[in-house]
Amino acid sequence: LPISGNGLIIDVSRMKKVNIDRATNAAAIQPGITGGELYDLLSKEGLTQVGGTCADVGISGLVLTGGIGPLLRKHGLTCDTLLEFELVNAKGEILHVTKDNEYKDLFWACRGGGGGNFGVVTSLVLQLYPAKKVTWFNIGWDWNQPVEEVIMTWQRLFANNDPKWFSHIDIWSKAFPMEKLKKAPLKVLGVYYGTPEEAKKDLAPFLKIGTPQEQTIELVDWVKIIKGFEDATAVFLTNQPEYKSTGAYAMQPLPKEAIDIIVETLKKSTSPLLNVLLFSMGGASADIAPTDSAYFYRKAIFFLDYSSQWLNPDGDKKHLAELDELRSKLLAYTEGNYVGNPDQSFKDYLSIYYGENAARLRCIKRKYDPNNLFRFEQGIPPAASDCE
Repeated sequence: LPISGNGLIIDVSRMKKVNIDRATNAAAIQPGITGGELYDLLSKEGLTQVGGTCADVGISGLVLTGGIGPLLRKHGLTCDTLLEFELVNAKGEILHVTKDNEYKDLFWACRGGGGGNFGVVTSLVLQLYPAKKVTWFNIGWDWNQPVEEVIMTWQRLFANNDPKWFSHIDIWSKAFPMEKLKKAPLKVLGVYYGTPEEAKKDLAPFLKIGTPQEQTIELVDWVKIIKGFEDATAVFLTNQPEYKSTGAYAMQPLPKEAIDIIVETLKKSTSPLLNVLLFSMGGASADIAPTDSAYFYRKAIFFLDYSSQWLNPDGDKKHLAELDELRSKLLAYTEGNYVGNPDQSFKDYLSIYYGENAARLRCIKRKYDPNNLFRFEQGIPPAASDCE
């Protein structure tokens, strides 16, 4: 796909072949298949992937940037299930990359820093897992409930690093059109690797807060899990909204002051689709050291996603400022951002996305693409000189 100037966008979206090896429960996957398509295909084989919660996201982009999803506490990030891959480099050569061969530095880089930076990935081999049914829960409240108590309760339960749980807490502004959209503006949702009866025991404190409008705790399959996350958290009033998403990691539980900032911002905002979404992190994703893969924020306990959308293009300045102010206020309690959730306003984006791994990534970029053929906004530039 030609773009303005001397550039080209390489579209791999039609490359969707999947070959499953039942002896090893691994699959060779072309990069164009989406997460939803892969979940559907694997479910017919009694398998699932360590994927994300957005069905339309391409699997290669998810793997190469890290990959946050419901199995991260049990099996790690999506990139942690990467076994090998093929990549076309800047010279047009096809490289077969594994963690142990001559390209092991490239393998390291592409587990969290590989999205478009080092070449074109044409195939990935991922570890798969049995698709056992799990408990899905979704509990919702309106803004007339004790919002702060819900957030604090969620944090106490899901900061404990228990691999049996993965959860979001989804908080929309008080101006959220609840009646129109038929969705609660405050939701605690996720999966529990056990029975609904077991889950209800730990979720009981939520059911005692205020008057929940939604209460679903049931055993479901993986396809329904992903649909449940999307139905609960994805809200679009049009197919082409004006939109921005940004974020940061919490390395420690959020203090009351941080929660007050979130609640007051959402309470006072006149933006109906201003949203704060917290993901529980930890578990197996934290078993790998921050410098053992390009994905740096292994020790985070939560990821905070801040987003907004609006219908009037003239509202850009107001909505962007509101998001940037919220993120800025919370930087006293958070750090960094997930490269899979990029923010073009960052000046020092390399350190924000990659932390202490940024310098090594630039060295690997110089080794495999010294002329920066694969470049884009917020791409990894080659190191200025050869690295030892």
